[in-house]
Amino acid sequence: MDLDTRVAIPTQVMAREVSGETVLLDLASGMYFGIDAVGTRIWGLLEEGKTLGEVASTVAMEYDVDLDTVEADTITFVSELISQGLAETAS
Repeated sequence: MDLDTRVAIPTQVMAREVSGETVLLDLASGMYFGIDAVGTRIWGLLEEGKTLGEVASTVAMEYDVDLDTVEADTITFVSELISQGLAETAS
């Protein structure tokens, strides 16, 4: 996975924003997952079809954080989503 990767949300994953955070439900496993405000912003950008690089650039600008750090953190976060079955690389 690199910064040109696009991610898709599987149809069995439902998301609901609550007070600036997001609760994810994997209907296949019945497991709930919570993500914080930054994760919620990343999730929204992924839903828009942005590449990981575009996601990181947007988050770095909006939160005034170092781009290199955000790029690494975005890849780590998305890798975790994928490992939990909450996202998949888009073809």
